[in-house]
Parts: sequence; structure tokens; C-alpha cells
Amino acid sequence: MNFPTNLISLLSNTNLTGQLPDPQSEQIENIAKNLFSEYGWMFAAGVIVILVKDVMVNFAKGILIFYGSHFNNDDIIYISGRQARIVRVGLTNTTFYMSDRKSKMVVPNEQLKELTIEKTLPINGGTPYLPKGGDSDFDAKGK
Repeated sequence: MNFPTNLISLLSNTNLTGQLPDPQSEQIENIAKNLFSEYGWMFAAGVIVILVKDVMVNFAKGILIFYGSHFNNDDIIYISGRQARIVRVGLTNTTFYMSDRKSKMVVPNEQLKELTIEKTLPINGGTPYLPKGGDSDFDAKGK
């Protein structure tokens, strides 16, 4: 019967309870050790790649549109039959001025492929592409 009182006095005198680790921090430490064990760097790299993938894809599409010759600033185009002017082609967004509503429309570059965009082609030097039958350079026998 003397044993429990001696144990209590020993614990209170040595303050062992203050030296024991917090059970919650020990659980967190075990989870981190299991998560980032021998192959943890692969897991961390995978998570980073997934998070950065969309940013990199949008940036690449923006560069392709920005440096491509398909669309330039001040081009008159038709978006789903509505006339628009390209105000700015950026790395992540393209800004259009919609003529019919006199409004601005900002479209992320990754969504441009979903739009129906038409651009009228200029006439080559002001002359039609094919000669007409009455033209002097028209060769009816060649056809």
C-alpha cells in the first residue's frame, strides 16, 4: 500500500509528466515520417507538378497566341457572328471590344479554342484570286 504513494511522490518530485511529449504532436510527427519517408520527395514533387500544371499550360498557350501571327491587335474578327476588335493579346488573357454592345470582353487564352472566331482575309493587292472569263489573262483552253 505504500507503493502507490511512493510512485505519486516520485512523479510529483521529478516532474516526469512535463517532460513527456505532447501526444498530438507525436501523432503529427509519425504522420509526417510516414508521408515523407524514403519516397516522400516523389509524392511532394507530384503534388507540386499537379498544382503548377495549369499555370504552365496557360502560360504556354498565351505565348503561342502572343507570338503567333493569327491574331494581332486591332484586327476585326467575328466571335460567333458578333463583330469584335482585338484590343490586347496577352500571355494569359485576350481582350476584345464587342462592337454591337460597345462592351469589353476578356477571354482566358485557354478558352479561345472553344470560341468560333472568324477573321476576314484581305484581298491580295486588291485583285481577285481567280481571273474572270472576260480577262485578258484567262485561258479557257487550260480548263
